[in-house]
Amino acid sequence: MNARVGFALLLTMVLGSALTVIYVKHQSRVLFADLRNVQKQQDQQVIEWGRLQLQNTTLAAHSNVESRARKKLKMRLSENVELVRLQ
Repeated sequence: MNARVGFALLLTMVLGSALTVIYVKHQSRVLFADLRNVQKQQDQQVIEWGRLQLQNTTLAAHSNVESRARKKLKMRLSENVELVRLQ
């Protein structure tokens, strides 16, 4: 009788341990899939950031600012430019 109780206890512990291993392995796979998704999002955001930086540089270029000022705001360079030099 004592051997049967010991065997039942051992069997219960082995099954519990096996179920725990299965659960932990499943959680590991789920977390790894989440990590991959976050890494993909990060890569997309890095690409978007680079695109925005390039667009910002292009829009801030002197020639672009000048042409937009001429076309949209009807601005022009002054014909009478006077330089004053301070000592």
